[in-house]
Amino acid sequence: MVNEINPDGINVKRIETLVDGVFAIALTLLVLGITVPSVTNPTEAVLYQSLVDLLPNFYGYFLSFCLLAVFWRINHSQFNRIKRADNTMLWIVILWLLFVALVPFSAFFIGEYGNYQISNIFFDLNLFAIGFLLFLNWYHAINSGLVDESEIKRGKSVLMVNLMLPAISLLAIAVTFLPFLKEYGYGWSNIVYLLIPFLKRFQ
Repeated sequence: MVNEINPDGINVKRIETLVDGVFAIALTLLVLGITVPSVTNPTEAVLYQSLVDLLPNFYGYFLSFCLLAVFWRINHSQFNRIKRADNTMLWIVILWLLFVALVPFSAFFIGEYGNYQISNIFFDLNLFAIGFLLFLNWYHAINSGLVDESEIKRGKSVLMVNLMLPAISLLAIAVTFLPFLKEYGYGWSNIVYLLIPFLKRFQ
């Protein structure tokens, strides 16, 4: 399939290039949330404990990296089927990238304050915005004739699967209000994101 340029002069390939660039930067910035411990008198025991103290930061890095990879993969799959773009799609993607670029901050936030409810809710809201705009982009593409007619039927069946991504983020927010997490740590609410790999079964 050859991507077309519409009368507004919007090239699908240029949008894909922008997306790839922002994702590359966001994925790279995630590692900055893990800083090498500054130890005055290092010993094996002290360095070991320093690494243990960094586990929440590693957790935030790993979780955010994997989730961004999932979102990039879904977007890549969408644009394999999108033959042209319009101004509405362009601005949906730009708004979407705004929240993608925010993920490193969200990851740092839960890395440093993962035992607090507000940091986890902020992280979940960030992912909700990314998931919802990803759904909205595909919904607009299908209903605005931006994909091949042969893809419309399958595309509509995938819509509900894409809507499950922001739904999982809302579920994660709801889980933070469970009473026992106040004692065991709000970071456990993010375990619901393990549901995402199972969405592939419905595509």
